[in-house]
Amino acid sequence: MGSHSDDRRARILRAVVEGYVGTAEPVGSAYIVATTDIAVSSATIRNDMSFLESEGYLRQPHTSAGRVPTEKGYRRYVDELMGEADGGNKSDQVLGFFKSAHLEIDELLGATTTLLTNLTNCAAIITGPSPQRAQIISVKFVGLASRLVLAVVVDVNGSVEKRAIEWPLDVDYGQLEQLSEVMTDHFKEKEPHSVDEAPYFDDLDFSNLVSRCFVAVKSAVADAERDGVFIGGASTVAASFNALETVRGIISILERHYLVVSLLRSVISTGQAVAIGSEHGLTSLRECAVVAAPYSIDGIQVGSVGLIGPTRMNYGSVIGAVQLVSENLGKRLSEG
Repeated sequence: MGSHSDDRRARILRAVVEGYVGTAEPVGSAYIVATTDIAVSSATIRNDMSFLESEGYLRQPHTSAGRVPTEKGYRRYVDELMGEADGGNKSDQVLGFFKSAHLEIDELLGATTTLLTNLTNCAAIITGPSPQRAQIISVKFVGLASRLVLAVVVDVNGSVEKRAIEWPLDVDYGQLEQLSEVMTDHFKEKEPHSVDEAPYFDDLDFSNLVSRCFVAVKSAVADAERDGVFIGGASTVAASFNALETVRGIISILERHYLVVSLLRSVISTGQAVAIGSEHGLTSLRECAVVAAPYSIDGIQVGSVGLIGPTRMNYGSVIGAVQLVSENLGKRLSEG
């Protein structure tokens, strides 16, 4: 098999992938003749498509239909044929969004999932900066009622976590200021997971209040860790599939936040921008592709941006959108 044949078959594979993505219909030789400048006969193109099918890059869903890409075909397309991922005309929209989005961090991450879904018609996932890894800069206790106190924890990412505390005696506002100083000193510039014990004081009554405050701070941060997953567009991506089983599988995965986080981390750890079909290891998403990229604050990787969509997606555009959003999200959060 000569290099000329190899090049032509690669171009045919690219045409089939892009044709199928664009039309949602199996691609035949007539389509390739009409839409490309591959200067060979329809018979030669049909022979090349048969060869690509025998090599596992294409399949024929019906005996009289054209071909559609297989998982192997999509992988070769992404790795070798599609060219550089490009956000294209999405750049102005993304830059405008982050320039005008003056929001608390949680609101920003939630709004960013909506932006990604609108750009790609995929389900968007963003994992927030981990509160267990982000250093605390202040802890403050505020009296809400005679026996109710609010703990307010602020970390270096600008995240604010709150936790109500039932107080064992009438609130002493001077004492709350003292407790705020004690807890801030105890946690300041430390990762919460590394602080295992409350400070001890000889005054047992005060030490008991310190312990109560310590538990509240750790609990608030732990809840934030569990809740730091933002998802949008589940109904949008569900509309891309006819099979109810596939839709149920996608919704089930998106509801299990720990699994979503593991999925994105797994894709990123491979060094590839996308996992296609069975590559991500989740049977319920075998008809899906998962695109993911990390984002960083001040040069430190703190979270991830991802999309789940059908394997029949515009990979260049979708990968470009994820990369564009992850880069600009990191820049926006680094600005504070």
